[in-house]
Amino acid sequence: MKYFIDSANVDKIKGIFERFPCDGVTTNPTILARESDDPAKTLLDIRGIIGDRTLFVQVTAEDGREMVSQAKTLCGKIGGALSIKIPATEAGVYAMKELKESGVPVTATAVYTVQQALLCAKAGAGYIAPYVAHIDDYGIDSAETVENMARLLRLHAPEAVILAASFRVAEQINRVIAAGACAVTVTPETFEKLIVSDGTKRETDAFRTNWKNRFGDSEITDFFK
Repeated sequence: MKYFIDSANVDKIKGIFERFPCDGVTTNPTILARESDDPAKTLLDIRGIIGDRTLFVQVTAEDGREMVSQAKTLCGKIGGALSIKIPATEAGVYAMKELKESGVPVTATAVYTVQQALLCAKAGAGYIAPYVAHIDDYGIDSAETVENMARLLRLHAPEAVILAASFRVAEQINRVIAAGACAVTVTPETFEKLIVSDGTKRETDAFRTNWKNRFGDSEITDFFK
């Protein structure tokens, strides 16, 4: 299971990576447009934080050939473990095929349907990124969609991994993982909630209360001095 951070906010990314086990960072044009620095500085700063973990960067071109050109430029300028995000469009599938021949890792992004997932995987995408909450917005069960994608990819393109994206609540993350997604990308704000449980807080509060009632302000290591 892989967890990625869906953000281009350098401070938030640094905070998450200091506290949680993460496999990399995903960005897109919308996420980068929210930041005050130019995209090159932001992406290079993120690379400095995450080291050799995977960084996902999306092309902005709409023409397939230009997508390929941009992808190669990004690989050369950013370096390290990089996956180029290409939209699941006809032009995008062309770019995926070309980039596969060049050995450039690709993520098919903004995936909504099972056939998009299969075609992009066949074209060479190593990651398939369905937009979970957005699929639900169309009145379609996103977990069922991801389950069908996962089942058919296992049969026909086992090298492709579902990287589920676009969540509004943690329960959506639980459902797509149970449905077969092997990776998720989550905003820093949502990521912090994944470890939170009222039950866990209740138990840890009880541990501390019972300890203090018996041993006061002593810590367990004090008894080994």
